[in-house]
Amino acid sequence: MNWDIANKNFYRQGLRAFLNVLVTALSIIALIFMLSLLNGFQAQATRNLVSTDVGGGHYRVPGLDILTPTEWEDFTMTVPPVLASLPKTDKAEVLVQQGQLYPNRRLFPVQLRGIEMDQSLLSLPLAGLKLYDDKLRDVIPAVVGVKMARKAHLKKGDTVVLKWRDKGGAVDARDVLIVDVGDIINPRVDDGVVWLRLDHLRTMTDRENEVSWVAVREFLGPVQGFEFHGIELLMSDLLALLRQDRINSKILWGILMVLVCTSVFNTQILNIFKRQKEIGTLMALGMAPGRIVRIFTLEGVLAAFWALVLALFLGVPFFIWFQGVGFDVSHLSEASFPIRETIYPDYQPREILVSVLIVFALIIASAWVPVKKIIRLDPTLALRGRAIT
Repeated sequence: MNWDIANKNFYRQGLRAFLNVLVTALSIIALIFMLSLLNGFQAQATRNLVSTDVGGGHYRVPGLDILTPTEWEDFTMTVPPVLASLPKTDKAEVLVQQGQLYPNRRLFPVQLRGIEMDQSLLSLPLAGLKLYDDKLRDVIPAVVGVKMARKAHLKKGDTVVLKWRDKGGAVDARDVLIVDVGDIINPRVDDGVVWLRLDHLRTMTDRENEVSWVAVREFLGPVQGFEFHGIELLMSDLLALLRQDRINSKILWGILMVLVCTSVFNTQILNIFKRQKEIGTLMALGMAPGRIVRIFTLEGVLAAFWALVLALFLGVPFFIWFQGVGFDVSHLSEASFPIRETIYPDYQPREILVSVLIVFALIIASAWVPVKKIIRLDPTLALRGRAIT
């Protein structure tokens, strides 16, 4: 009986009920889209960092700080047997040294980063270096990223002077041939980085079998002389940024919910005000105030239900279409984000279900709160339309 009355009253509202449902449905779609797009950004950014630099973690020389280039030369060690014996698919030995590049008669401080050519753990566009053997010649082959090439005004085939310091402190300089400009999606290994063959860099700096760190596929336990840096530690800056984005998304989520709840609340207040005589008549005929409250609350439940149906009807085609085209973030090519390709939303069913249930509960609460005052109405005043002024 209560449901039938609530159903008739809800459809009697006409356009007002439809607009209420539409606003709620669009808010649900916006909420799911925002969460899924943030999930997609996080998944692709972390995947790019892992595939180009982090791997499953680094065994680093204790005390090495990538942000203090003047100390790089003091933190190199010989690769321990337990790491040297790993297959090339499970490790990537990296040596980092400081250097100075002189493109177009300008001084450009750079990070010289040498990496094994036969490793397959990290995905980097260094195929141009594989065309050369391990013998160091007068001209040293090197690869730079697109961002580095743009800043230093370099292009494929250019020859520039490179200066560095070897293990004994002696300064040396040679010509470097830019054999390729690679499209590196991770600015951490692009901006200010010159990629060399590991054997070449070891010969140049007189550091045979030495590394700054060894990237591995998974944690192997303690290794004497090295300390392990896990994925979370190596990506702490990105994870902190993503946590801040989560906070911002919660603020937007709160704004959307305030708008939805305000819409439902105002609708219920207007219903009570316009239907005072109806409420007074029901109370005069003996209907309990609590039952009237339930009827009005059921109208709010109907609004929430049809909002979910409309969100499903409008949202599913939109999400399917957007999953195909994605979100272009090529404008981030100059930023420090490890992502430049198109972002595709990552829909998490559990997250969506929890969000929808929270929205549903908030709508019902917003529909119930304003109708509580019906219990305190005087039937005689309500019949005359003066119970609420």
